[in-house]
Amino acid sequence: MKKLLNTIFAAVLFTSATFSFAEPLSALKLYQRGLEKQEIEDFYGASEDFQQALQLNQSYGAAWFHLSEVTYSLGDYNLALTYLESADKCAKNRTDIQNLKGLCLISLGRFDEAKTVFSDILKVYPNDIDARFGLAELDLYSGSFIGAKNQYEAALKRQVNNRKALLSLALISAETEKNDVAKKYIDQALKFHSADPEVHYLAGYLEAKNGNLKEAERRIRSAIQIKPDWEKAYNLLASVLYAQKKYDEVIDISDYLISKDRENSQSWYMKGLSQYRKNDIEAAIETWADGIEINIHDEVMRSALELLAMKNLPVEDSRRAEWADYHSKKGREYAKTFMGEEARYEYQRALRLNPFDSKARSEFAELLTRQGLNENYLNQLKFIKNSKTQAENAKTEGKLNSAEETRVNDTIEAYDALMKYSLSAKWNVDPFYLDKTRWHLGIFYTKSKVQLVHSDAEEITASMAADVFTGIVATSVVVENKAVSGYGEAYRIARKNGLDYFIIISIDETDREIAIDSVVYSGRTGTETARFNSFRTGNQRFASVLRSFRRDILDILPVKGKIIDKTVNEVLVDLGAVEGMKKDAVLDVVKVGKIRTADKGLGIVYDEKDLLGKITLSRAGEEISQGTLEQNGFYDRVNIGDEVLIRSLPKAEGEVDGQIADSTPKAGENGKRILPENEKKKLNAEELGLVKTPVIIDLIRNIKN
Repeated sequence: MKKLLNTIFAAVLFTSATFSFAEPLSALKLYQRGLEKQEIEDFYGASEDFQQALQLNQSYGAAWFHLSEVTYSLGDYNLALTYLESADKCAKNRTDIQNLKGLCLISLGRFDEAKTVFSDILKVYPNDIDARFGLAELDLYSGSFIGAKNQYEAALKRQVNNRKALLSLALISAETEKNDVAKKYIDQALKFHSADPEVHYLAGYLEAKNGNLKEAERRIRSAIQIKPDWEKAYNLLASVLYAQKKYDEVIDISDYLISKDRENSQSWYMKGLSQYRKNDIEAAIETWADGIEINIHDEVMRSALELLAMKNLPVEDSRRAEWADYHSKKGREYAKTFMGEEARYEYQRALRLNPFDSKARSEFAELLTRQGLNENYLNQLKFIKNSKTQAENAKTEGKLNSAEETRVNDTIEAYDALMKYSLSAKWNVDPFYLDKTRWHLGIFYTKSKVQLVHSDAEEITASMAADVFTGIVATSVVVENKAVSGYGEAYRIARKNGLDYFIIISIDETDREIAIDSVVYSGRTGTETARFNSFRTGNQRFASVLRSFRRDILDILPVKGKIIDKTVNEVLVDLGAVEGMKKDAVLDVVKVGKIRTADKGLGIVYDEKDLLGKITLSRAGEEISQGTLEQNGFYDRVNIGDEVLIRSLPKAEGEVDGQIADSTPKAGENGKRILPENEKKKLNAEELGLVKTPVIIDLIRNIKN
């Protein structure tokens, strides 16, 4: 027995020594492990292994190249270029290094440099297929589907069964609605590469895009049979099953994916969406609440949750305060960096969720007073004071403590004293009870057959696009609660409801980018008025693109008011500094009901006989202004209720311009912006140096060579 124990003890010591003094992994072993991780798209893990290999061998050219590949896949294109420089030093004259360099340059928007790289490769190696793929991608960025098609066909001539060329041609044909041609290419790909899961996956995607959901489901399941752990295929399958209203199956798939990776944001979203469609509202709210806690950057899921909560949860529900706090914190961050529009947007979102949040409302009020909007500031303080009793009755967290209550009361008293000499006091008008609605808008959306990131993103975007107009008193915005078949149905609804304009939006989304395309039509004539594309990338892209959409719409709506009081030749209008009014501004007076949208294009029109006179403003308050009336003709035909439009504004002055709200129409009678910018000019995507990657490019780029 003693001998046996000694033997076991010796074996344990030997095993311990073996593990304690295990030989460290070589650069080659680390490199091979990195390749395995890269193959299963574990790009972070692969990056770590390649970097460790390079610490052991700085001249390892293949490791530098694959490190640049995974870095490219993670979207860090400048860093990928840096790694490629090292790869090129260690392994010269490799076309794969130059081809990847070209792709990085494309992603950075340096198209001319990329074209030079690919063209130089083809001069030496005319049969280099990857260089042709690069030139095809450049053609797609420029919108030339024909040019891209020619490049892929040239690659296919050189290699008749090239998988990427076949799949790319199938996607391009489908994008240009040549479905028969797309089917031909996808059938060829299936013939040559029947054991390849990616071919079945894209075949399923194209079937779903064409509305053939049963066949799409079959193809995607084939991809999963070949590659059982392929998360991307499961996500697409969930979207296809959701489109077939198989909500229980979607929930099962989502639970399976969450069990494998709790940070799978798309699965949390799809599970909650399916529960919502099953009318299990509480379960959907709980699922989405868990989802945004795990991924705070999933703005579409957050928006879906907030829309559902505002519609179904009582205002005193403590969860609303919790979700509102996220926006309050964002508002404080933006306020610290003087990003006024962004801060106001976040505080407004917070107060929509939790109106009794006295702290958020106080901070929002402070933003208003910094703009010189003292009347608006006072109005917010009075709301805080009045909501104190409501908060106590509702037992919410919005109650004021004694110190806060004293401060609020003292501030209200001080500002009330200042307002004794305001226009509202002189004319005995409470401007915050005026009906300033001038424009009636409708937002409609068409639904795509399949969304790769967020199913029903169009519906959520349309609802949020309407919601961001909440609080903009000049507009009344309605959103159709279901997708329309197209322009004809939207026009019919808009005309029936007497809308001034209707807007049809569509959404284009990838993992990193989001874009809203919107076309504005006249509700009276149905003709196109304007079209916009709002595109953003990075964090907070959804909120940013919604603000951009709102800004675009407000920029084409003419500033329009009405006469609310009148003496002999002095009039009061319901336009103030927030709408850009100032001393010496000149307004046209038009008979009520006679202003109409232009038959075609921007702006408004009216008959000359309905132009009753003009007003030169002598004093502008925040919400109302007074001026001297100069009527047309001998008789006084101007009445309370007649409408006013901006004819001209005096030269802009910085301090006064700072009062202009970002939530008011900005155009003159011709539909072109007439009000000055109240903050630093908001740049569009091109001016910000952002390069939009269409979904088709994202799909083609992810096809492995």
